[in-house]
Amino acid sequence: MEYEDKDLLDLYAVKDEEHRYTMFDPIRGYLGDLDGKAILDIGCGSGALANELSKSAARVVGVDSSEGWIRRCTNTYDRENLSFIGARADDLGVFADGFFDIVVMNMVMPNIYDSAEVGRIFKEIRRVVRKSGDVVFSDLHPVCIMAGHEGNRRQVFPDGFSYFKDGARFTAIVKVRDDKEIAFSDSHWSLGFYSDVLRENDIRIMKIIESKYPENAPEKFFRYSFPEYIIFCCRAA
Repeated sequence: MEYEDKDLLDLYAVKDEEHRYTMFDPIRGYLGDLDGKAILDIGCGSGALANELSKSAARVVGVDSSEGWIRRCTNTYDRENLSFIGARADDLGVFADGFFDIVVMNMVMPNIYDSAEVGRIFKEIRRVVRKSGDVVFSDLHPVCIMAGHEGNRRQVFPDGFSYFKDGARFTAIVKVRDDKEIAFSDSHWSLGFYSDVLRENDIRIMKIIESKYPENAPEKFFRYSFPEYIIFCCRAA
């Protein structure tokens, strides 16, 4: 999905607010002390997560293939240790090998439809992160995808859709504000697929976080009876 339309970017801010509780805080909690750390945020989108990490890290760089997001981030945030660059996730040649201590990639994979591109992305991630560096990425939880419809979101599957078909496309429709909806054209990747790709690139899963709303989350957010997101907390071998 291309995030170039201003109205869509404004509407997406509602999802950013929600993601603070379901993903940003868990990711921040897992990473721990960020003092002196250089972090790359791949597919930084609105820049909300990059900005949050920059409050305690030495340096954070957000990259995104969308010129609209990069313009918005550059105009929104003004921190000396935070910068934004237009770049594709599978071509991070602007960065040297082992340049970053941590790489995060929040909800990028639903926008990737080709398994070869997924392989290139994780190859680049492994190249730019130092040995024993942290790699944290997220996706829609498989349970959420297969649920079909609950609360403020529903999935529309084309004929022939299967959990076992990696890269299969479907439409996720999310109600965000004043009954307005965002339709995402997403792709699905199985847990087995991720396990293989990570192993091939010497990236080891250390912990899996299944999203849930903490007690301090505003009541306006719908509480699912299952995890909406899954966060893979990994380490480069």
